[in-house]
Amino acid sequence: MAEFENYIEYELDISHANESSVRVLQDATGVGRCGVGSTVWDAGLVLAKYLDKQTQDGTLSLSGKTVLELGSGTGLVGLALAKLQPACTVILSDKSELVPLLERNISLNCAQRNTTAVYLDWCDPESGSDVGAVDMILVSDGVWASELHAPLAETLGRLAGEHTRVILAFESRNFEEEAMFVALWSQKFRFHDIKPQDQHPVMQSEDIFLFEGQRK
Repeated sequence: MAEFENYIEYELDISHANESSVRVLQDATGVGRCGVGSTVWDAGLVLAKYLDKQTQDGTLSLSGKTVLELGSGTGLVGLALAKLQPACTVILSDKSELVPLLERNISLNCAQRNTTAVYLDWCDPESGSDVGAVDMILVSDGVWASELHAPLAETLGRLAGEHTRVILAFESRNFEEEAMFVALWSQKFRFHDIKPQDQHPVMQSEDIFLFEGQRK
């Protein structure tokens, strides 16, 4: 497609028996029409490989479950999960300008059977109203801008049910601002950090933090 002619392909190895990798088109410069949302970021890689490790360890089973990824960007994390857990339903979501990229990357991975892309803007409370109940919510690098902290916390509070697991990954860039988001999140959620020993042994970083939470 012409709108993606300047994009390049990124490939991430995963351990699924029938699918050895996830491929996504990305704008590595982040300066195009879709901005930095069309770029693969390290926090997404760490989260994707954490889900890979959990699947291989047998500690993650999402058969018949629905997973929503917020701020999907290229869709790398959600598409990795869709391949690792083919019996689950994955919903990728982002602003309207990124939905065509998500749809293109779904096709690139032949993931249409269990993966869809929808418009969901954290700053638009009406968006995502048709998503329905979800069993897990994934967010990677969603706290990079302080003005998004309150909308993200509100969106998580609106979409997460009593038993919804939320897994959040972010690269630390400004500790004080990130602590403000954690304080907002803690108003409605209890959570714990995911220790380095529980993450993928290679794809992890001391600057990237993973948390898992659930509604209080």
